[in-house]
Parts: sequence; structure tokens; C-alpha cells
Amino acid sequence: MPVERKLGFKEKQGEVLREYLTIVRSFRQYLDKKGVSQRSKHQDPQQVLKQFHSSILTCRGCSLYRTRTHLVFGRGSSQAEVMLVGEAPGREEDLEGRPFVGAAGKLLAKELAKAGLRDEDIYIANVLKCRPPGNRDPLPEEIEACLPYLKRQIEILHPRIICSLGKFATQVLLSTQQGITSLRGKPQFYDESTIIIPTLHPAACIYNPSWENLLRRDLALVKTKLSGED
Repeated sequence: MPVERKLGFKEKQGEVLREYLTIVRSFRQYLDKKGVSQRSKHQDPQQVLKQFHSSILTCRGCSLYRTRTHLVFGRGSSQAEVMLVGEAPGREEDLEGRPFVGAAGKLLAKELAKAGLRDEDIYIANVLKCRPPGNRDPLPEEIEACLPYLKRQIEILHPRIICSLGKFATQVLLSTQQGITSLRGKPQFYDESTIIIPTLHPAACIYNPSWENLLRRDLALVKTKLSGED
């Protein structure tokens, strides 16, 4: 009589995730056939995003409003199924009012293209909407003030996948203190219909070029999950 091999915890977790994603994909396909969207049935996500953006343009929820040039809301498709989330705007982002337009943004764009992720597939935002002076780490009160804005963006977009870029965004979204090197490339649940795939921040890959291959691998995983191939 054959002896069944017992699955380890990580294998079981991976098996449960795969089964769950299969169910979610099947349900999404059912809704598509019925002409029903999981997004708002009565409001266009693009219009809702615009209205929400306008409502927070003059935010003074923390002291960062005193030093910002622009509030950096986000950019990308309102129909995006993948949402990329970074830490906070940098100098170039603050000047332009758009996330990931500096050196890290250029590297990210290159790797997204290599992974086959198109502009219409993605939306990009940060946890903080205003640049911390000198690009210092965000303070607890700044996170507390800004995190509801990010959560509202996620609610409006309802992405299938969130790709958290770097330690800070990953720890905030997953409410964990684990380091990014132990979390990256491992899908986690955000809610019942959205997973998070943590990866390295593109800026970190500039300072540590050997990490670029890891970023590339994680974005390829995002594409695989998006395509329903795994």
C-alpha cells in the first residue's frame, strides 16, 4: 500500500493559495460572462479616482504639507488589475506630482516591460502622498494620516494583485515587521480577492545591481499570476 507524503506547512500554504486563486479566477470568469464587474456597478472608477484626488489635494493631515511641492496621488489605468505600491515620493516625484518618474521609476518601467506588463495593466501609487524632507523614513503620524488614502485607492481600483515595492510598503500593507528579503516573491493575502506579491524597491536595485534579477523574477511572477498560468 503506497505511503502518502505529508506536506510541509509551506507546501500546504502554497496549495491552499493555488486552490483559492483557481476559485477566484473561475468566479471572475463567471462574472465577466454575466457582464458583472467586481468594481462599482454604478460609477466609473476613473471618475471616482478623479473625485477622490480632488478631495485630498489640499490635505493637511500631517506636517508634510508644509514642505511639499505637489501631492503625489498616483498614475495609471483605472481598469488596472495590478497595483504597484511604493514608499513615498522622491524629489522628482514631488516636483512633477507623479510617482516613480525619477531614476527608480525608469528602472521599474524597464523591468515592467521585460515582464510583459503593459501600461493598461497597472496603477502606481505610494503609501505617503507627500515627500518626506531629505527622503527620510516616514514617521508614524505620517503613515497614520496617509494610509487611509492608499486603502481608498485600493478599494476603488479593486486590483487582483498588489505588488508592494520595498520593505516599507510591504510591512505597512501586511502589518508585519519581517524584512523584505524574506518576504519577496511570496504571495500573501490582502483580502478575499486580492493578493500581495512583495518585491524589492527599484531604488534599492540601483544601489545593489545584483538585486535587479530578483525584481525581474518577482515581476515575472506577477505577470504569471495575472495571466492565470499558476
